[in-house]
Amino acid sequence: MIKDLVTPYQTRVVPSYGLLVVFLSLLTIFPPVFAMQQYESEQVTAWQYRWGDSEFVNGEPEWIVTPELHSSDWKDIDFPGMPPDRGQHNTVWFKATLPDSDHDYLHPVLYVTSIDLMAEVYLEDKKIYQFGDFNNKQHKSFYGWPWHSINLPNDYAGKTIYFRVFSSYRDIGLWGEVKLFEKTHLLFYLLEKAYFEVLVALFSLFVAIITLAFSMMHRGERHFLYLSLFSLTSAVMLLAENPAVQFVFNYPLVRVYLLAISYYALPVITSLLLSSWFDDWRHKWLINIAVIHFIYLISVIGLSLAGLIELAVTFPIFDAIFAITILLIIGLGISKRYSLASDQHLVMLSFTVYGMFLLLDMGIANSVLPWMHLDISVGALLFALVLMLISLRHYSHVQSALKELNEHLEVKVAERTASLHAYAEAEQERAEQLQRLNVLGARLEELNSRLQTVDNLTEARHLLIKKLPDVFMPVELSVTTSFDGVSFERQLAQVELQELDGSYNVFVYLVLNNLSSKKLIKQDNLNDFINRVKLRLGVTLSSIKLKEELHRFSFEDALTGLANRRFFDLALHRETQLANRQKNPLSLLICDIDHFKHFNDEYGHEVGDFVLKTLAQLMNEFFRETDIPCRYGGEEFVVIMPGATIDDATEKAELLRRIVADKQMVFNGKHIDSITISIGIADLTPSRSESEQLLSDADKALYIAKECGRNRVETTHP
Repeated sequence: MIKDLVTPYQTRVVPSYGLLVVFLSLLTIFPPVFAMQQYESEQVTAWQYRWGDSEFVNGEPEWIVTPELHSSDWKDIDFPGMPPDRGQHNTVWFKATLPDSDHDYLHPVLYVTSIDLMAEVYLEDKKIYQFGDFNNKQHKSFYGWPWHSINLPNDYAGKTIYFRVFSSYRDIGLWGEVKLFEKTHLLFYLLEKAYFEVLVALFSLFVAIITLAFSMMHRGERHFLYLSLFSLTSAVMLLAENPAVQFVFNYPLVRVYLLAISYYALPVITSLLLSSWFDDWRHKWLINIAVIHFIYLISVIGLSLAGLIELAVTFPIFDAIFAITILLIIGLGISKRYSLASDQHLVMLSFTVYGMFLLLDMGIANSVLPWMHLDISVGALLFALVLMLISLRHYSHVQSALKELNEHLEVKVAERTASLHAYAEAEQERAEQLQRLNVLGARLEELNSRLQTVDNLTEARHLLIKKLPDVFMPVELSVTTSFDGVSFERQLAQVELQELDGSYNVFVYLVLNNLSSKKLIKQDNLNDFINRVKLRLGVTLSSIKLKEELHRFSFEDALTGLANRRFFDLALHRETQLANRQKNPLSLLICDIDHFKHFNDEYGHEVGDFVLKTLAQLMNEFFRETDIPCRYGGEEFVVIMPGATIDDATEKAELLRRIVADKQMVFNGKHIDSITISIGIADLTPSRSESEQLLSDADKALYIAKECGRNRVETTHP
């Protein structure tokens, strides 16, 4: 048995060296191949720029339609990027005359290395290219940093090309190269620039697998795991920013996220790696560095995914932190150089070289150094080669140890094989089922996340019909809108939608395409997963339905942004019915701003509106996502709290009351009097099971609170 386990490791050393030979051969073969290609290209020069944005007349920019009226406003610039005197401008126009040369392009294109951040391109008065949505620029302006190939007509020569660029980022304009190419030549040009990085990335992935295997064999030696992760993140980083990848994976924002995650993870992994070498004060320093970078990674990715910040702005900040970290890590390594092992010396040396490449790349990216094509894959290649060397050396020691272990344990393993065989098969089956369920669950959550982004039920139904069958694979099924003509044994399940009145309607039907595929998952597991699908998708569909109705009936208070009285009436009725049916608790809060009329008389209605909006914002932030805060009218607010007992609601209300009382009110830079609120609470009970009675009793509790001196919370009991 052990011999069978050892044999694969013995044979792996051959492909390890073989891959190294293949890799070096590819590095030798590709340059002559690309050198045989003749790339006709030419620079676009004589650029001009103008800050601000043009007025649009009948959908066309005025600056282009009537250029003679604005010719004096354009200024010369060497390159269409980062013009001077930006000030508060986020929009700039560039223009240049396309050269009239001897090149006879069959399919001319204009190549741009990158754009910060969005652009529209016009040739004379015709828009020929767009990157990003200018109509949505206040909400989203970053779509990644892909290269751009802009198709031109054959008669482009002598015509004026315009770039309308918007950027809320530190940089604005075009970046890198702006050249005219034959379309096919551009392909070879980009492949020539990219092939080396691709080979290095693939080689780094292979090294990551090798070192990961060693880390699994020696779980106590965590440095192999860190080396594997470092090599993996380097490979992902190289692939994410490689121009050739755009040909097969044209999702620039996803690639930027992959780049950010892998790039931001580099100092975390490096610090953890070095910390495993030290047991003195350096260990604590390196752990703190890893924690700082990990917090930065999680924070910026989370905030960016939540739409609170643009991912682009996080790169310069990280570059500054990472530059300091690289120097600190190199310094700490040098301070411990006399006590490091030979393998550790090699890793430290290769990281130092890699770090220098990264520092140069940061300088170019942040305009500290002039633009040039810097291939940081050279540093990654050196690091990967060092890891391969260390892995092969370690492999030799492992082979010797495994051989001795094989000779010692072969007899014992043979004795236990028979008794463990049945158990292993059972465990394997259980593990496969569990893994399959985990995969199904991950697919379900991914589909549910996509479903949450749609705007209406029609889109939701189309998405489920198209994507829900993939969630159940290997069970082969389809999603339909009815069971008409479907035999009983093929009818698998129904996904239902809860209407606003509490009733349920079938939204889609699940139909088995292959009855035998149902047996691939145990019946109990399949039933549990179907119930999970119905629950998760049902909740999301109800949310979409609610959003549709909210939009359709305009259930939003214009001043505060909260739901209005009309929405509250329907929601209270629905939640009351739902709570009664499911025997769940439900509480209702009514809040009233104390002496609000006096406040309005003293400060005016503008300040009064500010106070109402401030209180609404506090309530939105304070209550749970499942709670429903609404503006009831005037200075009165209500909150429906599904699942909350009277004690839960009282505790929540008391905390809100204190927060409001302690809130400092500042309007137009001036402090105004703080406000207080009185709150009445009622909960759903057998004697108070109707929404009208619940609202009436909560209002009575509010009256008691105001009669007892205001700025207090009162409840009513059955």
